[in-house]
Amino acid sequence: MTHRVDTALFDKPLRKTLERWQKRLSGLVLDVGSGSQPYRELAQGETRWIGIDLRMAAAGRPAAQVFGSAEALPVQSECADAIICTQVIEHLPHPWEFFSEAARVLRPGGSLIVSAPHAQWLHEEPHDYYRFTRHGLSSLAGDVSLRVVAVEPIGGALALIGFLVGTHIPTFGRSSRHPWILARTLMQRLTNVLFRALDRVFYAPSDTLGNVLVAERPK
Repeated sequence: MTHRVDTALFDKPLRKTLERWQKRLSGLVLDVGSGSQPYRELAQGETRWIGIDLRMAAAGRPAAQVFGSAEALPVQSECADAIICTQVIEHLPHPWEFFSEAARVLRPGGSLIVSAPHAQWLHEEPHDYYRFTRHGLSSLAGDVSLRVVAVEPIGGALALIGFLVGTHIPTFGRSSRHPWILARTLMQRLTNVLFRALDRVFYAPSDTLGNVLVAERPK
């Protein structure tokens, strides 16, 4: 999809979830698929934050310090205290290779924080391969002997419904006239407010927008 979408129903709860685990983001932190490094501000204490990304990512030129693939991280083994990877692994043809690399790169006791969609529209095509349940993320971590600390949902069923409705509002009309542009922007914002409120009251996390996995390499 090429139209601009309002992703507030996803972005805000994702950030809040990451903030709950930010105490693990200290020391040498690798931000894999870093893009513009939107979560760098979560770094704790004396932290060296290194962005790793392709030289030209789907969203444009990233603000990365190291260039390379998430499936073959261009860093030494046991060098990182933490790895954060948000909304990236669905775009990897072999996401299990990233988990293997994470296990290699983390120091004993190091943390891995990964977010991935449970349900979302097709995007960055054709490089959009997977959607992940909480059990799928746990399995990928366990297969490389990482200990699962937690898997937290990003919103519930009503947040998911509102997110999908809001996302597709721009497709309800293709007019470029200013009144329609203003109307669809207002509709998106109202949809976000309504479904965020409904999601708090009728919370059903088995159908979620995505999940955040927190795992660690055993000491």
